[in-house]
Formats: sequence, structure tokens, C-alpha cells
Amino acid sequence: MRFAWLAAGKDLRRRAADPAALLIWIGLPAIIGALMSLVGGGNGPAPKARLLLVDLDQTFVSGLVGQAGRQGQIAEFLEIESVAEDVGRRRMDEGDASAMLLIPPGFQDGVLREQPTELTLVTNPAQRILPGILEEGLRMAVEAAFYAQRLFGQPLREIVDGLPPGATGPPDDLVVSVSRSINQRLRGLEDTLLPPVITFEARTVETGGAQPNFGALFLPGLLLMAILFTAQGVSIDIWTEKTGGTLRRTLSAPQGAGAFLAGKLLGGVGIMMLAAVVAVALGLALFDVEIARVPLALAWTAYAGIVLLCYLVALQLVSSSARGGQLLSTLVVFPLIMIGGSFFPFEAMPAWMAGIGHWTPNGLAVVRMKEILFGGLDLSGLLISAAGIGLPAIAAFYLSVRRLKGAFATS
Repeated sequence: MRFAWLAAGKDLRRRAADPAALLIWIGLPAIIGALMSLVGGGNGPAPKARLLLVDLDQTFVSGLVGQAGRQGQIAEFLEIESVAEDVGRRRMDEGDASAMLLIPPGFQDGVLREQPTELTLVTNPAQRILPGILEEGLRMAVEAAFYAQRLFGQPLREIVDGLPPGATGPPDDLVVSVSRSINQRLRGLEDTLLPPVITFEARTVETGGAQPNFGALFLPGLLLMAILFTAQGVSIDIWTEKTGGTLRRTLSAPQGAGAFLAGKLLGGVGIMMLAAVVAVALGLALFDVEIARVPLALAWTAYAGIVLLCYLVALQLVSSSARGGQLLSTLVVFPLIMIGGSFFPFEAMPAWMAGIGHWTPNGLAVVRMKEILFGGLDLSGLLISAAGIGLPAIAAFYLSVRRLKGAFATS
């Protein structure tokens, strides 16, 4: 065992002599994690659309347009400002708003008496999403006004026609008459509305642990991505030992190929743990990871790193050349990253793809890492996953030792 630790120390010293490669492996989770926090940082203010409202009708119905946009949850997304037409057009030319809505004269008569009328929406070409949302919202409002007119057009016409000149509100007798008319219309719709055709039921499902935000969904996969890249780089080192002539001399020592390969694995895991510490520190700083979860997360990372390194070293040893080994490992690593929850979280994948990715070695590691960092830990599931990826790794280690004792070192 002492020989294995000496071999691991030798590899770590050699890696320290190449700080550029070491910084790339260690800095990978920091760079991608920072980008994910910018993409998924949902704690900032939500975007708000500014709508300039030009009301050339100045009637009861046109006033309802502005009032509707200032009520409830709509006001959290939409800021409506009433302006004169010349001011609105000047500000739109300056790009000072998402859109301008122009309500023409005669709008009230057009709505209540089913006469042709036209709303004009001028959008800001420098913005894409917010003007598009406003345009779709206006289409929905037009549809809603059409059906509201069909149901309550007569009562609304009674309100408008019954308003005395200069009155701030309808008289009491008009209110009673209109209320009676609306009530009669609603009674006629009881067979459709009561009971409603569609019902809605909301349930709250409690799950253990803190719920990850958008950025945190990427953290477990990001960590395993860094481990895979590091394992690939470390596995290629076996060819460096061979071409440099040190492999044959090392294997001639009494300790043998098993101790040498174990040292390679320990040295590689030491490098992986540096990347893991950076990734977990990002989780603590950006994604609200609980510090009590860190030790088990690092232990699981070390175990997964040894397993993945066993697989990739075996691929190198069955290859005929260093270039062939690098190509073969790349052809394995990149599909694993894409489908194993490292590049895209399983939550964003199609169900069939996620179902396959859950059974890849890094996919199993990602699922358990997500539970360790953010969810309720299933100890039995963790042990089953450890056995599922660990037993093939033992076979890969045995195959690698056989190859080192056989044709690989002498060819």
C-alpha cells in the first residue's frame, strides 16, 4: 500500500508541474457554475413591460382598458402610463417603452353597439419578448371583450346611455335596473356555469429537503462533468508513462501492476477532489447548499471519481495507441455528458432520454448527488447505486491489471 501512496504522490507532483491543465480541470466547475447562476438567478426583479396608453375616446369603456391593466397580478408585469399621442410617439421613437396602445375616438360606441373599431398597438423593435407578450395579451382582451359584449352588451349599453351629462357615476335606479338585467342573464347561464364544466384542484406536495432553484439543477451534473473531464485527462497519463519508459521500470518492481494502478487512481482522485471542492463551494455560495451535506457529497464524489477513472483507464489500455485511446475515451465521455445529466439536467430532457441517462454511470452518480445536496437522502438507493457502478469498476480494474502485466507494457 505504501507503494501506491508513493505512486500517487509522484503523479500529483507531476500534475503540479503543469498548472495550466490543472487550472482548467479545477476551474471548469467555477466557470460553468457562475454562468448557470447568471442564467438561473431567479431572485432578481422580474422584467416589466411599459405600455404608453393614448386614450382619444375618453369614455367609460375606454377607461376600463387602463384600469384592467393596473389591477391584480397584471400590475406586477405591466406598467401603464397615460400620455398624449404626440408625447407617446416621441417616446416610442426614443425607445422609452415596450409598446404604445392608441384607443381611437368612438371606441365605446364600437364596442357596445358592435360597430367597426380598431385599436393600434405600436411596438418597440428593439425589444422582442415584452412587446410580443403585450400583443398576445391584447388579442386575448379583444376575444374577451367580444364574449362579454355578447353576454352583457345590453346592460352595459343601459349604463352608458343612462349616465347624466357630467355625472361621476350612475344613479341608484339605473344601478338596480342593470343589476336585475345582469342577474337574469346569469340565471340563464346556470346550466353551463353551475356546476362548471372544468374544475380546478390545487394540491401541495411536500418533499424532503430544500427545493433547488434553476441554477442548482445544474450543480450535480456540473460536478460530474468536471470529474469526467478530469478522469479522461488522468487516464491518458498511462500512455505518457509508457512512452517515457517509466512504466516498464515501475512494473518490474516487486509491488507489481496492481499497486501501481492503485496509485494512479489515488492520484487522479486527489486532483478530482480539488475540482469537487470548488464546485461544492459554489453550491454553498450560490445555490443554498446546506453545509451539513458537504462531507457526504465529497465522499460520493471521490467514490464516483474512482469508478469513472477505472472505466477510462481500461479504455486506454485496450487501445492500440495514445491517439486511439484519446479518441476512444472522447467518444465515450461526450455522449455520457450529454445523456447522463451533466450538460442538460434530467428535468429538461425528454422522458425517454432521461430514462436512458439515469442508468449511465455518471447518470446514477448525478441522481444520488442531487439527493445528497438538495433532497431527502435514500440510503438504500445510494448503496444500490454504489454497487451498480462499483462492481463493473472492479472488473475494469482487474482487466487493466491484466493488460498491464501482459501485452500493453511490452508492446
